[in-house]
Amino acid sequence: MLRLRGDPTRVQHNRYEIEPLTPGARSTHWNSINPHIGALRGRFVLSGDAILSNYASPTGRYRGFESIKMESAKLYSVRGAMLDEDKVISTWALELTAHS
Repeated sequence: MLRLRGDPTRVQHNRYEIEPLTPGARSTHWNSINPHIGALRGRFVLSGDAILSNYASPTGRYRGFESIKMESAKLYSVRGAMLDEDKVISTWALELTAHS
């Protein structure tokens, strides 16, 4: 669950199914159901202090990419974009903080 501050506060739910990394692997596949556009399939790639991801819908109509960079033990920087065919329909820049 992602809770976005604002007026009103918005909550975004996405359920991911992530294949466990095999020993020594630097990438794995994931699946998700987005409440607005449907099924997505992607790949997480470990790259230094970041997790890179690319994804697409089964038809290829929707696709995108995202980077999740660890800034500190409790702070992550996220950047991404989603396309509908060749049209950019969404971009985001988030800072995620972990709370104890």
